[in-house]
Amino acid sequence: MDELISVVIPVYNVEKYLYKCIESILKQTYSNLEIILVDDGSTDSSGKKCDELAQRDNRIKVFHKKNGGLSDARNYGLRKITGDWVTFIDSDDYVCDRYIELLYRALKEEAADISICNPVHVFKDEEAKFVDATKVESFDAIKAIQKMWYQKDFLPSAWGKLYSSKIFENIEFTKGVIYEDIDIMHEIFIKARKIVYTNAAYYAYLHRENSITTQKFSKKDLYILDICKKIRKFSNDVDARLINASKAYSIVGSMRVYLNTPRDVEEYKVYITDAENYIKANGIEVLRDKNVRKKTKIGVLLFYISKRGMKVIHSKVNRWK
Repeated sequence: MDELISVVIPVYNVEKYLYKCIESILKQTYSNLEIILVDDGSTDSSGKKCDELAQRDNRIKVFHKKNGGLSDARNYGLRKITGDWVTFIDSDDYVCDRYIELLYRALKEEAADISICNPVHVFKDEEAKFVDATKVESFDAIKAIQKMWYQKDFLPSAWGKLYSSKIFENIEFTKGVIYEDIDIMHEIFIKARKIVYTNAAYYAYLHRENSITTQKFSKKDLYILDICKKIRKFSNDVDARLINASKAYSIVGSMRVYLNTPRDVEEYKVYITDAENYIKANGIEVLRDKNVRKKTKIGVLLFYISKRGMKVIHSKVNRWK
């Protein structure tokens, strides 16, 4: 019999998107699933819709809890799973009907603990155009973390991946912060014997109006500087081969704070200064690193040549396309 795969879906005020998300999971070609819906204190009809969906398919289990945020809902779901493997899907996203089969087959063929695929970024009323795989690669944990921090092939997101459930023993997502995936993904990867990546784009990531990914600035964005310090410490403590990649990602995080943070708010000025100082101190080294993305290097060059030009270009470029 096929191994049981758990699908954890945090739900909060997504009445408009929930059915599409769940329908995409119910249509999976890999059918031995338990679908964990964690209603995180929704104030719209999302909780009721979860209960209705559970009546339609006995693979769906619904849990209602007090609002605690995305990380808290994921952690709650992890405590309820019984599957050998687990994947996370955000409740406003949806997946290709071969999403789970692809990830499961890849990790079984490669004897891996984590498998990864690409997202399709969906805006407004667009429909996702899924793309089949043309390559499959496997890495040890160190190489996978390097690629993640260099932003090559895959991102430090919880979604778009299938994990051995054992990896989440003694690991939880950080509660109450933005970028909760980036904050912990290296700690998840380091527990894997092998990680396999396929370039199939089977996860539809929806950019909603007024969502975190479409807002230019939130005060919580400033936490990225703490995350950057955390991953640099991790690199120094765990493996020196990670140091350059952690610096590259720290440059990206610092540029995000430097460019997006309002300059007319007194309490934010120290964060802008910290970001600026980090770029000044490490930018040249990052420019010399052959593994750093061209996009990142262009940003660093503009920082040194014309900060004003850097801000103008940043304001006109959609970072997801």
